[in-house]
Amino acid sequence: MKKNKNLHSFLPLVIIIIISAAFRFIYLDRIPNAISGDELIYPLTAKSVVLTGRDMTGAWNIFNALIFRYPPNQQQAELPYFLHLPFSGIFPFSLFTAHLPFAILSIGIVILLYIITQTLFGTPIAFATGFIAAINPWFIVMGRTGYESTPATFFYLLAFVFILKAQGWKVVWAAVPLLLAFYSYIGTKIILLPFVIVSLSFAYIKNKPKSLKPYVTLLATCIIIVIIYMILINISSGMRINDIFLPNDQIVTDLVNEIRRKSVVFPYTNLLINKYSIYAKLLFEKLIRIFSLSYLFVEGDRFFPVRGFSFFYIIDSISIALGILFLFAKRKIYFFLLSILVFIGTLPHLFFKLSGDFSGHLAFMFPFIIMLAGIGIKEIIFCMAKRWSMIFGSIIIIIYVCSAFYFGYIYFFVHPLQEYGDFHMHVLSRYLALAKQKNIPILLYSSTNRDFLNKYLFYTNSLSKETIRSLSLSNINDSFDLNGVSFRGCIPINNASANQTIIMDAICTPSTMNSYHSISRLTDGGHIYNIENDILCQKHNLKQYPNKITTYQLAIDAINEQAFCETYISKN
Repeated sequence: MKKNKNLHSFLPLVIIIIISAAFRFIYLDRIPNAISGDELIYPLTAKSVVLTGRDMTGAWNIFNALIFRYPPNQQQAELPYFLHLPFSGIFPFSLFTAHLPFAILSIGIVILLYIITQTLFGTPIAFATGFIAAINPWFIVMGRTGYESTPATFFYLLAFVFILKAQGWKVVWAAVPLLLAFYSYIGTKIILLPFVIVSLSFAYIKNKPKSLKPYVTLLATCIIIVIIYMILINISSGMRINDIFLPNDQIVTDLVNEIRRKSVVFPYTNLLINKYSIYAKLLFEKLIRIFSLSYLFVEGDRFFPVRGFSFFYIIDSISIALGILFLFAKRKIYFFLLSILVFIGTLPHLFFKLSGDFSGHLAFMFPFIIMLAGIGIKEIIFCMAKRWSMIFGSIIIIIYVCSAFYFGYIYFFVHPLQEYGDFHMHVLSRYLALAKQKNIPILLYSSTNRDFLNKYLFYTNSLSKETIRSLSLSNINDSFDLNGVSFRGCIPINNASANQTIIMDAICTPSTMNSYHSISRLTDGGHIYNIENDILCQKHNLKQYPNKITTYQLAIDAINEQAFCETYISKN
């Protein structure tokens, strides 16, 4: 009987894990069907470290990341290099291995949210929160990419679990996930101390420990981490410290001067219009934008690539509002806790120089907003008579299921055709890989050869000791040779020999070129690369416009030559 009771207690969490895994693992080898440049640097560097002990330039080793040193011309976060070592570092490159560690951590975020909510509010709210997190658009999309916000959110939440549940000196163990969180994402380093202070203050009120020493020790440890970081980045000329938005920023100064210049003479102009008043105004405008309903529930931003969706479902707005009202009315300490944690989550964006929207900096606030939604759902269902609670509960579940189903359709069957992450470069890489198998020499004219190189190495799994040595010996600019492909910039086009294929991006293509095949945009059929003397695909049944794409054909690196050519290559 006791065993059955234990099984029943774990059943809600098991259900949530299954739902989370389904949304994060299905088609992970092909959706998203390309990888962005910011994501790509990590698996490439991890593979290079496994092969040679250093990055591709030979100037950096992975332990430099521990002292906040980065590969040349890169200023990415530190921990993701280590996360990729047992995946892309060891196994052949693929979209699956590049995204797998982040998908696992994304499921971990859902589990941690369940545990935190259960600790604070009990199992019913924990189940509602976990369910919403499992199907939340933001967590699904980010969990299927290689962006740093996922590990940062995971480790901050893990530290929160330690702080809430650990007794006595065990709370100091929270320093481990806090350090990992600090290494996970440059954008969220700024929240370390505010998060620790708020978390420890709440845990002290809730747990009433006999001694403050463990809490002071943990806080002191975090302060030391921040001090060491500041010293090290100052030694290295500040690195990305200049990205912090402060009152003396040139943007503020220019705006102050402009307003004063366009104002009628007034004795108190300098008192009203100065860098501090304008700075406060700009911060407030950012804050209002962050919490605007249209931004959170309708529009989203360019960083969040799924068109027609924002970070939350429309139904979430009602759940969140009810959760806020309930907490404020009945459990004010929890209301202030979640409100402060949500506000802390806005700090990376508030104090970043970027003036536009960038949801990646807001990653830490999303878990606690979802917690509010879980509280709201529970209150809708349990604060009514039993008959009405069943009716309203069923309606809410149906709305959420329909929302998740529609999001799944858009994400898995519409989003892949939106050219995310320069998908055309993935197609071109596959073409070059198939041409190499048949020893077809390729002459590639492109204005983006340097950007394309990393993606080509990834998609064709061409990174090896020999490749790294060859690239290090070459002066990589617009012109270089690699794996039978001659990469050239937009220089005058020569006629191809009988056994040579010339590929030109649309910018380089001369107007006199008449007969060619093309790699086209999936969105509108516009030509991106034109192929002259196409030896690889000429014998296949090519059409003027690409065929309709199936999920099978999205696995572009696995389909055969005929399927590839007839799907992705069109004739003029």
